[in-house]
Amino acid sequence: MDPNYRYKGARLKPKIAKAIILEQFAGKTMSRREIDDGVIQHHQSNGGLPSTAKTNPIKAALRYLKGKGFAENVSRGSGSTWRIFENPKPVSEPLDTHGLIAVIRSEIQYLTTLIESFERRISELEATLTKDRQ
Repeated sequence: MDPNYRYKGARLKPKIAKAIILEQFAGKTMSRREIDDGVIQHHQSNGGLPSTAKTNPIKAALRYLKGKGFAENVSRGSGSTWRIFENPKPVSEPLDTHGLIAVIRSEIQYLTTLIESFERRISELEATLTKDRQ
């Protein structure tokens, strides 16, 4: 269990599922079942609480990531397979200001996710160093 887990004590929600998917599965192609199991296992083993939502937070997270270019459903059906990208798929050049704003917001969100991931890694390393010094 990670003592610095950001979502300890929090119910699994799409925002949390999205962060876990990007952190754990970026660069991989996996079945939806593997993603579901991996997200739930990671969240709960680090002190997170299960979802009580009527809608599946992992499904919502994948749908959001797909819309932002971070995920692609490469097969459909009950055994669907998803490809999770480390970087969003390139988007075509926007033709208007609103399109450009959407692209910039998407890039900011992606960079924020990376920064949060790096901050977690730094915290983990600091905790390990502190533990080793004692």
